[in-house]
Amino acid sequence: MTSTSPEAAMPAPPQPNDQPHRYAVHMEPQLQQTGQAWTAAYPGAQWSVSAPSRAQALHRLGEEVTRRQNDGEDVFAYTTSILQRHLREPIPGVYAVDNELYRELIHAPEAERQRVLDEAERRRRVGLTYTRDDYLNEGRGTHPH
Repeated sequence: MTSTSPEAAMPAPPQPNDQPHRYAVHMEPQLQQTGQAWTAAYPGAQWSVSAPSRAQALHRLGEEVTRRQNDGEDVFAYTTSILQRHLREPIPGVYAVDNELYRELIHAPEAERQRVLDEAERRRRVGLTYTRDDYLNEGRGTHPH
């Protein structure tokens, strides 16, 4: 039997214990300008870098990640805890994306990848899914592999 009540059409809100194992975590660097300096950091990281320009700050962030990894540090070891926090309350720069969809986006152009990340987050926040099949059914998954 099909219900036509407005409540039946409303998606369930995201749950605090949403299934973290079904998501890939994508994190975008967060930038802040203070006076003449730019600071760049990944969401939830306990460290940051600064530089005179936005571009230099992003470059230094990449260098710092590489340096830390070369020193044996697991730079993104905290992603599980940041994902769990993000599923409870959105964190700027963090995206929880269906694992299969995320793998599909590896070779997608940057603009397409960002569009899909934004759409996946938008849907997840209102209790909807956005899977690889959803993406492919939209005819968007046509980038060369």
